[in-house]
Amino acid sequence: MKLIVSDASPLIVIAKSGLLPVLTALVEEVVIPETVYAECTVEISLPGARAVRAAVETGQIHVRPDAKGPSDDPGDELAGLDAGELAAIHMASALECPVLMDERLGRQVAKRRGITVIGSAGLLLAAKTRGLVPAVAPILDQWRQSGYFLSASVVKAVLDRAGES
Repeated sequence: MKLIVSDASPLIVIAKSGLLPVLTALVEEVVIPETVYAECTVEISLPGARAVRAAVETGQIHVRPDAKGPSDDPGDELAGLDAGELAAIHMASALECPVLMDERLGRQVAKRRGITVIGSAGLLLAAKTRGLVPAVAPILDQWRQSGYFLSASVVKAVLDRAGES
């Protein structure tokens, strides 16, 4: 894949798992809006924050100014999104590229706007297919044990597709 815009949550879980090299092996250019970068690094002592900052400093992840979206009515579908999700959706739309996002509402909004959505579990599946990780089950277990929410149906579907069910 040539280009992807990432939201904060999947980037943080990937970073704290030590899997940023896997992400950058799958995607030529990983871009994040300034708002997402701030969300990822606001508390540098949190797991993943240092890895995200280092990836930006070494050019593995590129930070761009937040893209301006269309004027949105506060009562519309965007009202339930946080600032990072909104910024990632606007940037993916502006760059006409996929967005890496796990939150259900953000994924729904992005899809309705014609943006291809890739989740962190789907990214793991692609990594296994390319031989970048030997198995997805231990990584998914680690993420879930650390409090990262992935629905049971998503986990089952990914494990089935990975041949690990």
